[in-house]
This record gives sequence, C-alpha cells and structure tokens, in this order.
Amino acid sequence: MERLRGNLPLLLIWLVVCGVLVLVTSGQIMTGIGWDPDDQLRMVQLRDWIGGQSWFDTTQYRIGEPDSQPMHWPRWIELPLALIFLLLKPLIGVTGAETAAMVIVPLVTLGIAMWLITKISEQIFDRKIGLLAAALMATAVPIVAQIRPMRVDHHGWQIVLALTALWTMFWPDKRKGGMALGAALALWLSISLEGLPLSVAFVVLLTFRWVFQTDEGVRLFWTLLSFLLSSFVLYLATQGGFDRAVNYCDALSPAHLWACTAGAVVILPAIKLLPSNIALRIGALAIAGGAALAVLHASAPQCIGGAFNTMDPLVRDHWLVNVLEGLPIWYQQWKTMVTLLGGSIIVGLASLLYILRSQPVAMDRSKLFLLGYAFLWALVLSLFVQRATAVAAAYALPFMAWAVHQAFVRARTVKRPVMRILATVAIVFLIMPGPLAIGIFDIVAGGHQQTDSSADIARCNNDESLAALNRFPRSNIVAPFNFGPRILLMTPHSVLATSHHRNDKAMGDQIRIFTSSTDVARNLLKEHNIRYIVTCDGDPELELYVRKYPEGFWAQLIKGEKPDWLQSVQLRDNGLRVWRIVSKDLRNKL
Repeated sequence: MERLRGNLPLLLIWLVVCGVLVLVTSGQIMTGIGWDPDDQLRMVQLRDWIGGQSWFDTTQYRIGEPDSQPMHWPRWIELPLALIFLLLKPLIGVTGAETAAMVIVPLVTLGIAMWLITKISEQIFDRKIGLLAAALMATAVPIVAQIRPMRVDHHGWQIVLALTALWTMFWPDKRKGGMALGAALALWLSISLEGLPLSVAFVVLLTFRWVFQTDEGVRLFWTLLSFLLSSFVLYLATQGGFDRAVNYCDALSPAHLWACTAGAVVILPAIKLLPSNIALRIGALAIAGGAALAVLHASAPQCIGGAFNTMDPLVRDHWLVNVLEGLPIWYQQWKTMVTLLGGSIIVGLASLLYILRSQPVAMDRSKLFLLGYAFLWALVLSLFVQRATAVAAAYALPFMAWAVHQAFVRARTVKRPVMRILATVAIVFLIMPGPLAIGIFDIVAGGHQQTDSSADIARCNNDESLAALNRFPRSNIVAPFNFGPRILLMTPHSVLATSHHRNDKAMGDQIRIFTSSTDVARNLLKEHNIRYIVTCDGDPELELYVRKYPEGFWAQLIKGEKPDWLQSVQLRDNGLRVWRIVSKDLRNKL
C-alpha cells in the first residue's frame, strides 16, 4: 500500500499525459491505421499470426511472391498487441479490439518509460525532479513520435530497454545488476540490431573499468554471461532451432551467437582468473575479440561489412540512401533537425555542462558520470543516425528536469510581479525551444501550407480510395514502396515490394519496372504475375524515378505514352491512379 501511495503522483501524471495524447491523436485513432508503413505492416504481421501463421514463421507471403522473405522483426512486439486484441475482441469486435490495442499498448509503453526515467533521475536528484522528468517526457518530440497511440513499431520498446539498461547500471548489487543488464541488452538486440551501438557503450564502460581501473569485473562477468545465455534463449524462442537457420546480417543470427560464444570462452575465465594486470587483461580482450571476429568471418563473411552489405546496389542507391531516419542529422531538413534536437537534448546538454562547471556538492559524482556518459554517447550517435535521437532525448530528461526546476525556483524569487510572471512564462521556451522556434518562424513566414503533392497523397491514403481496390479480383499489385503496407492492411491483394529491405530482390525489380524501358518493364511485370499498377500523384519515390530516368517506363507513362498492353482503370472520386495489365491473348481479341 505504501509503495502504491508513493507511485500515485506518477500514475496521475501518466493518466493526464495519456488523455492529452489520445486527444491530440484522435484523428489518427479514428482511421484505425498506424502512422507509417512500419506500423501498418506490423499489424499485417499480427493478423497473420492470429490468423494461424506459425509463431516461428514471419514470412510475408503477400510481398514479393513467389520469393517472399521472412521479416527481420521477431514477434516479441506482437505479444502485448495480441493479448489486448484477444481480450477485447469478444467485447467490442475485431475492428474495435485492434484499434484499442494500438492505443493501449503504446500508452502502457509510455508509462513504463516514465517510471524508468523517474527511477533513473532519483539516483542523482530528488523525487520531485524524477516526477518532473517523467512529466517532461510528454514534451520530448523524438520520444512522443515513437510512443503515442497508433504507433506500434518496435522503436517505443527500444526506448524502454535503453532506459532499463541504464537503470541497471545504478544497482548496487553488481551481480544482479549485471544479470539484468545482460538480459535487457539481449532482448533489445533480439528486437532490433539498431540497439547495438548503445549496447556496446555499456560493455565498453564496464570493460574499461575492469582493465584500467582494476575493477574486479563482477558486473562485467554477469552482464556478458547473462547476455550470451539470454540471446540463445531468445533466438530459440523465436526461431525454434538451428536446423533451418539462416545467417541474416540485419538480425541476431547463429553466426552472431557463435561469435559471441567464442569470445566468451576466452573473456569470462579471464575476468575470473586474471590478476589486476593491465597488460594481461588487454591481451585477453584482444584474443577474445580476435576469436569472435574469426568465427563471424568463417560462418558469415557477408556480415563483416554491415547489416546491408548484401543489399542489391540498385536498392541501396535508390531507396536506402533516402530513408531519412537512418541518415546523419545534417541530411535532415533544418526544421526536422531543430525540432528533434531543440528540446530535452539541447537543454539537457546545456544543463550537464553547467553542472560540470558548477560541481554541486550534493550530487553523487560517480552516478552523474554514468548518466552523462550514456547521454553523451547517445547524443553523438544521434548525430549520425536520426532515429537515435529518441534515446538521446530520454537520457537527457533528468538534466532537463533539473534545469527546469532550477529555473522555476529562481523565477519565484523575482520580486516584481510582472517580471516574475514573464520569467515563469519564459520557462516554457526552455522546455520546448525547438518546436516553439519553428512555430514562431512559421507564423512570421506566413504559416505552414500544405503542398499539392501532400494533398494528393492524403487523398490516396483515405479509406474510400483504398476501399475501391476491393472491387478488383485478388491480384498482385505494383505500388510505391510506402504505399504497399497500406494495401496489404486494407485489401486482400498482394504487392511486389514494400519499404522493407529483406525483399530487396523484389524491391530491385520494382525499381527496374519504373525506370527501365517499356519492354523491360513488361517482362518484369509478367515475371511477377502483376495485374495492376497502383500509384498516387506526388509520391516522392515516383518523382525520383522521373528525375533520374526521364526516358523510363514511368516517366513516359505519366506523359501519356501508354503502351497497348496497359489499360487505364477509372475510379470515381478517387485519388488513386490505376492501370490494368492486359494479357497478350486478350489484347488480340480486343
């Protein structure tokens, strides 16, 4: 009861934030569809599993037939979604239960993240700042973009696991802390290898302490052992065994597990047995690292160059380099850069620098170093990979909460009422400097205007437009990558490719269809048994093809140069543009 009473303020903060987020995202909730192609395809994968597809089989059979490939997503993320769906389905029906799951699961994820940031903040500051950090999570744009109603991709859970990993580093019991850290990192990497750079950060810190500070290595030993055992368990739980295992480079695969095992065979005994000698410990690390790399190179040499090393070069040059969330911050639009960094990240960085300069006596310097280390590592990573800004923003929240609290305290000491009010209002700018600056700029510049292309895409994405495709017999469709998952979610049709790299052969063929000559496009369409081409005016992918290949099939088609084997399909009051591929025999009869 006492513990419940102590968490009551946090619960109330979470409920208020949930209410605000539901209100703000109500338009998206009403559609019943996730925010982006990853959310939409996640729900397709969930439906397939609930509909009878094996837990161990994540193949999307309606993508790239007949060479469909398994998705790089394990089913862990689908477990809470399936639980909520199955519980509510008898009460509110299939559609209502699916939408409810897409609302409830992200909000629960947010609640866990808020609780974790409170616990982390309390390690250095007091309870008030911990609660303030939890409340300020709702103002961190990179976090809310990943944890909000209808956002069911894996990024929200990655934030939770990043916070969990950091929290375990504060545990005084090194054995339990190491075991928990290893398990958290294993689950994080099982969900996505995107967590690898930050996972390395924690291991590097523990290793440095063992080698150069003659630490006994208890936390390091149990972290590595727990990580290895947990990784094997998680892999077997999602794949069922090694008999049909494939060494994919973009997910935790047998090659990675055997490489970790080879390194562990060397380093775990070394941690236990070697004396406090820096040279010996560095030697043990070198041997362990060499063994791991040798095993990885022997079993999966294609993975040495990175997760996308085997990707079709055409797909890399036309798709991967345009996935903005995986690119450095300087490739982003300036408004995006200011919005993502101009919040908890920039305020947190300024606060950390101020704390280091003023050196408050009350703060535990070892814990301050730990939080600062994790934050700075995540910050540097976010400069090179845009999607990493979410974790950097989360790690910055304790520093931001301290700065906001200090600002409020000083504002209340201002004697003149008008100045005190102005000082208090100015704190709002401290909380969200980036978004507020963008808002002011838009007002001064004449406001944000919707472009014709964005209006066209919105018209294509509405339910009525997509429902029109259900009138057609079940077919294989070519559509822009980001449009494919929505077709899979709302119709029974199959698509050639989506913006998901495992099916890079089909992605390459789709690019060739739109960019090659008419004859080449026809042969590829026939090879994949495509019956319809579905597009939307203003789609960035198609506009890229027109710019780079003005003589290609798509560029010629939109100029009105339609081949005789292609028949326009008119849809009344619809933003979609549809063509039907006419077979040679039927064309002769016509």
